[in-house]
Amino acid sequence: MSKTKKLPEENSRSEESKTRILLAAADIFSRKGLDGARVDEIAAAAQINKRMIYHYYGSKENLYVEVLRYNYNKIYVLSKGAFVPGDDPRENVRRALRRYFYFLAQDEEFVRLVSWEALNRGRYGSMVLPQLLDLAQSDLGEILQDGINRGIFRPDLDIRQVLLSIHALCLVYFTRREMIQPMWPQDLMSEDMLESRLQHILDFVFNGILKHDKA
Repeated sequence: MSKTKKLPEENSRSEESKTRILLAAADIFSRKGLDGARVDEIAAAAQINKRMIYHYYGSKENLYVEVLRYNYNKIYVLSKGAFVPGDDPRENVRRALRRYFYFLAQDEEFVRLVSWEALNRGRYGSMVLPQLLDLAQSDLGEILQDGINRGIFRPDLDIRQVLLSIHALCLVYFTRREMIQPMWPQDLMSEDMLESRLQHILDFVFNGILKHDKA
């Protein structure tokens, strides 16, 4: 006997419920981490029966992995279109870094989730991050390779090392800003300071990747 197919409105309600759970869980996981979050609390925030969380996701750990997947996927979406073929590779780098930097500035939830996952030694992020980062980094990798091919960037660049350095330069500013702020005279999240930091990162990156003709 075949199973009864769900009606379109049932599928719609199901997806809406799953989205509510996911968003509520992302907020709570970002503030309390995996160990500190409780399923009862997530259910209350999502305004849904706790049993539905287990029905859709199986366990708190599985839900946490899906929250990480949802958030890491933002980077993939963000990277699309950063590489404009034919543009000056330097402009493509500026465009990509600006998008990434201001995404981090505006999405505290993402930054906190990354920090929690670092404390957990990447135990769950490792299940989803490699595949997504390979996709997300493909555009920036293409930009760097294009610059190498056109003789603008150094021919000996290790693209994976450059990508890692760019992530570190941008991400650490936001994951450690609450520690740095008491020692810094300006508001680290002010418009002027954010732009100043971005320009410093761009200068730092270009000093490392631009091809310099020998005297």
